[in-house]
Amino acid sequence: MNIIVCGAGKIGAHAAGVLALEGANVTVVDNNQSALDALSETLDVALVFGKPTDANALQNAGVEGADVVIASTESDEVNLLCASTASYLGADRTFAMVTHSAFLNRSVMDYSKIFSIDSLVCPSYTTARAIASRLRNPAAMKVERLVGQSIEVQQFEATKGAPGIGRHLSDVKLPGGARLAAIIRNGETYLPSGDSTVDEGDEVLLVANSDVFHDARRFFRTKDAGRRSVVIMGGTPIAVWLCRALQNRGFSIRLFETEKNRAQELAEKLPWVTVIQADPTDPTVFTDEHIENADAFVALTHDEHNILSCAWAAGLGVKETYPVVARTDYAPFVRAMNMTQAFSPRELAVAEIQQRLARKQLTKVASLAGDELAIYRIRVGKEAPVSGKPLSELNLMPDCMVVVIEHDEHHGVVPDAHKVLAERDVVFVVVRKDYEKDLRKLFAVR
Repeated sequence: MNIIVCGAGKIGAHAAGVLALEGANVTVVDNNQSALDALSETLDVALVFGKPTDANALQNAGVEGADVVIASTESDEVNLLCASTASYLGADRTFAMVTHSAFLNRSVMDYSKIFSIDSLVCPSYTTARAIASRLRNPAAMKVERLVGQSIEVQQFEATKGAPGIGRHLSDVKLPGGARLAAIIRNGETYLPSGDSTVDEGDEVLLVANSDVFHDARRFFRTKDAGRRSVVIMGGTPIAVWLCRALQNRGFSIRLFETEKNRAQELAEKLPWVTVIQADPTDPTVFTDEHIENADAFVALTHDEHNILSCAWAAGLGVKETYPVVARTDYAPFVRAMNMTQAFSPRELAVAEIQQRLARKQLTKVASLAGDELAIYRIRVGKEAPVSGKPLSELNLMPDCMVVVIEHDEHHGVVPDAHKVLAERDVVFVVVRKDYEKDLRKLFAVR
C-alpha cells in the first residue's frame, strides 16, 4: 500500500512509523527540513520537501498512485486543503486531521463532502470518547464501540431486581435503538428470541445507540452506584468533548481550569458542569474540594503534569486516575505509578485510521462472549439473498443477528424489524464463530 503522510509533526511522525512497520510504502511531505531530517534517522520512509498543500510537492510524492493520503499538519485548514487537493490529483482515499469541533458538525456543513475527503479524524474527540467509555462502564466485562462510537456494545452480568429479569423478551420494552444480542448462561451462549428470558447471574450482550444505551442497560442491571464523581484537570478541547459525552449519564463533574477567561467560557458552554478556576493539585484546593473522595481524576494538561498529578491523586485516595499523554514512551511510568490507564491522542487517532484502512467488504471487528461470537462489518453485495426484505423476514442461519446499520463512518442505528436492506448497505452482524462462509453467501461478498 502506498501512503503519503503530509506533516512530520507528532501525529504525522507516529502515523508514518506505525504504517511503515506494517509494510506500507510511506512517503512524508513537509516544508520543515529539520523535521524530515529527524524522521530519516529513525524511520525507513521516503521524504519530500515542500508544502503539503502544494500540488507539485504532492505530485513529487506520487499522489496519483497513492492508495491513501493522510493530512496531519498542525493546522485544520491546511489539512482540509491538503486532503482535498490530494483527492483531486488522484489519491484513492484521503484523511484529514482536525481539532476544531465545527469541522465535525455536519448539521451546519459537511466539510468532508464539500472538500471530497473520505474521513475527518479528530484526536481530541476520539480520546474523549475513549475516556468516557471507560468511565461509563466500570462493571462491563467487554466494551466495543462501533460506527464512530455512535453505537455501544457491552457484555455485563444481569442483576437481581432489574425490570427485565425473568420476563419474556417480547414483553420487555427496550428503548428504540437497543437490542439484546446474546445471553450467556452456565457457559452456554445463544442468541435470544422473543420467548427467551434473562435470569439473575446471566451475562448479556447489549447493543444500542449511544444516546439510549444507559436507559436500555437498566432493564438488565440495577444501578451500579450513585452518581459517580469525576474531577477533570484542564479546560482543553478533550475536556469539552468528555463533558458532553458524560452528560446525563449519572456523573457529577468538576472541571478545573486556572485561566480566568477560559474558565468563564467553559462555565457558559457547559452549564451542567461545575467549573472551578483553580489548580486541583494545589494542596489547599485538593483538601477544600475533597478531591480524595472523587471516583475518577482525569488529567488533560501536559504530559509530565498529567502523570505527576494522577500519581499524586492516586496516592491520596482517588480510585481511578487517567492521564492523557502525547509521548508514547511514558507508558512504563504510568504502569509503575499504578495509574488506572493512560490515553494517547496520537495513538488513538492513528488506530482509528488503521481500522478504516483495514475495512473490506467483510471485516471481523470484534470477538465476544469468550470468542464464541463475533461481530462482522459487511457491505451488502449485488443480488444478495438478504436484499429487498425486511429484517423480520430474512432467512438467516441460526445464531445470526443484524444489529447495526451504518449510515456513514460516524453514525449508525440499531434497526427495527421493519428495516429493509439494500445493495451497498453496510451492516454489523453478530454471529457464532466459524460462520464466515455462510455470511459471504447471504450478503453476496465477493
